[in-house]
Amino acid sequence: MEELSFEEALKRLETIVQKLEKGGFSLDESLKMFEEGITLFKFCNKKLDEAEHKIEKLVEKEGEIITEPL
Repeated sequence: MEELSFEEALKRLETIVQKLEKGGFSLDESLKMFEEGITLFKFCNKKLDEAEHKIEKLVEKEGEIITEPL
């Protein structure tokens, strides 16, 4: 899973959701897609958490603009 980018994982997750919404799959096929979807969801969530920790805000202190963690 780590070889996927966030965008690739999100696109795959969207595809799985669309397929599951349409239906027409056996229980086993649906469960496999659901399991992959959960794995992709966790991967995307982890990437978002990592990005959130990198976000910085600009703060003006004593006439200088510096960055500090959000």
